[in-house]
Amino acid sequence: MNINALNILADAISDVGAWWCWHVGDDMLQLEFRDVQLYDETKDEKETHTTDVLAVRFYGHVFAVFLNDLNDMNWHERFRDDDSILYPVDTYDMAFDDKKEAEALLNDYRNRIPVKDFKGTETLLTAKHIFCARCDAVGFIVGGDEIEIVGEKGKYTEEEIEPLSRKWWEYWKDYWRLRGTRDALPKDYACEVTIPVDKDSPQGEW
Repeated sequence: MNINALNILADAISDVGAWWCWHVGDDMLQLEFRDVQLYDETKDEKETHTTDVLAVRFYGHVFAVFLNDLNDMNWHERFRDDDSILYPVDTYDMAFDDKKEAEALLNDYRNRIPVKDFKGTETLLTAKHIFCARCDAVGFIVGGDEIEIVGEKGKYTEEEIEPLSRKWWEYWKDYWRLRGTRDALPKDYACEVTIPVDKDSPQGEW
């Protein structure tokens, strides 16, 4: 997956999304996120069209370190096992394949929990792909040789990411244009918290 698609994806997740859960296998790692600003074409017309859940998977030489400023070294295990827990991603504070950002993130938190095959900055220097984010009191740095993006529709190709991002923003415009009318679209959290610059005139120029 090319860096342009990955940067668009990072923005689509981190604008209003949240880290929802994680799973590590023998040589696979998966992080899942809620409220991703990619248009979900699998839903019926009368449903919301924000992507409810999106998974980012890594294969090959997988590694993971979770970071936190909590007085709780088992938070990540409860997080993994309890799907009611969400960690909102700091707005636009998520990056793919940015080693400098990953190193900065590593030093920003008090505690490090190596979850899989993490050996500090040595791992960051040799990793083929890196994915990292701040989520207020917690954060993560993960990676591996291959990246796969998966949602309700199945796997996403890199060619799909940008068009689905553009389509979501067109949907957002329609959402606010119709909001408060009899043709209003179903209430969508991701649209509600992404307020137009002039919220009193949502039908104005965009």
